[in-house]
Amino acid sequence: MANSLHGRKMERARTHLRRLVHPQRMLRWMDSRRRLGARQLGAQPCWWLPFAFAGMALIGSAQTKSAPSLPFTMLWTDGKCVGCNTAVDLGHIKVVGRSEAWAVGCARLPSRDCVVLHTVTGGRTWQELPRTLEPAGDPSGPPAFSFLDSARGWLASWDLIHQPNMITTTDGGAHWQQVSHEGFHQIRFFDDKRGCGTWVSTFKRTNDGGHTWKEVQVPHVRIIDRMFFLSPERGWLGGDDGKAAYVFRTSDGGLTWQESRIAVPEGLTGLEDLFFLDEDQGWFITWPVNDGSSHLFSTVDGGRSWQPQAGLSPQGGSKWPEIVRFLDRQHGFVFVAPEFSLMYTTDGGAHWRKHPLARYLGDCDVFEGDLLCAYGPGFGLMTLHPH
Repeated sequence: MANSLHGRKMERARTHLRRLVHPQRMLRWMDSRRRLGARQLGAQPCWWLPFAFAGMALIGSAQTKSAPSLPFTMLWTDGKCVGCNTAVDLGHIKVVGRSEAWAVGCARLPSRDCVVLHTVTGGRTWQELPRTLEPAGDPSGPPAFSFLDSARGWLASWDLIHQPNMITTTDGGAHWQQVSHEGFHQIRFFDDKRGCGTWVSTFKRTNDGGHTWKEVQVPHVRIIDRMFFLSPERGWLGGDDGKAAYVFRTSDGGLTWQESRIAVPEGLTGLEDLFFLDEDQGWFITWPVNDGSSHLFSTVDGGRSWQPQAGLSPQGGSKWPEIVRFLDRQHGFVFVAPEFSLMYTTDGGAHWRKHPLARYLGDCDVFEGDLLCAYGPGFGLMTLHPH
């Protein structure tokens, strides 16, 4: 059993390395951080600037607003992590209230240990949760977490001896109980009983709060990069086989899946993002091979067919869309790196405009008609409200 678990852990690590530590992808990440440091200092890029600013971000907190001429308002909150021993910036984020959110926080490379963070002050202050440390984790997970509200949540991680663990809390992380030994890259719970998650190329679902899981093997893809569910029944998975992207859709909670294969000219190393506004409209972003083009695709029939997004795909050279979110059928946003710009539309994607940013957006969540994004370096939280 131990050898089997160790083999699964190594398989996960190898798959993540292919996607996350691809040489060109790492160079783009480093270039983004260098550009951010240079922009903030008004100097030439230096390799040490991202780390210097990561430390500076811990000092104090402040809020700034965007110019009023835009069709939206952006509120930037420079937060700090109180008493933190591991995290230096934010990754995956889940907003559960106007002032409350959960997030993955990670250490600097090369260790990249990660923990789960919590804020009840709208991002002004964050705290690490005990028992959530993931050695050599990832900003997108693991540790994989899902919180229904301020109290009820689940965490899936791996310990130092390569053992997967899933634990649950009913008091906001003050106390935890173990529920299973399942490994996950991402998880989502809909209520106290029903949940789902992914592990490499396997989809899992539970109806008893995570104690037992049923598995479905997803064909073709090397790894399920993204999972998005609108309800316990309707959801989508995204992955690739190195030549084409695949999006799988379900309307029965993952019992059965239908696939769509989308050809990408240059090839790809994974799906960077996947988002659905409703049962019909959705988008995904591919991550290219070498210095190729990122592509933003959209669907209006629930994922049966996909087309390149007019005006935004492909993006080559020094432009790579990384995050796509829509607040309604008219207002949509795409973060483009490493130039730090926010593309936005107010007519459903027929036309796009660009707004320059001074910060790097890490992950975004939609909550009550607003867009909330973690930004770095540090523990920043941006709130975008459309006019």
